[in-house]
Amino acid sequence: MTDADKGVLLEVITPREMFYSGQVEMVVVPTTDGEEGFMAHHVWCVKLLAEKGRVKIRETGAKDLKIIDIKGGHVDIKDRFVVYTDEAEWAEED
Repeated sequence: MTDADKGVLLEVITPREMFYSGQVEMVVVPTTDGEEGFMAHHVWCVKLLAEKGRVKIRETGAKDLKIIDIKGGHVDIKDRFVVYTDEAEWAEED
């Protein structure tokens, strides 16, 4: 198994808690420029998140997406991905 197969650590942090922490293959976040997706070994960047939106997560080895509703914040993409947001909750099924 290569490093790319293992994915990357994603953390979703609110002022009150570490809402989520896990290995992911991919994450899509709602930025002020629209939805942007990131995978392991992405070039370093910091993006401002939309006032309201959904973080879409594909965990390593999973087929289905997990979805988190968030409100504002920013994402730091580096050797791990960290979403800092004012609020986070698991999205209800549509």
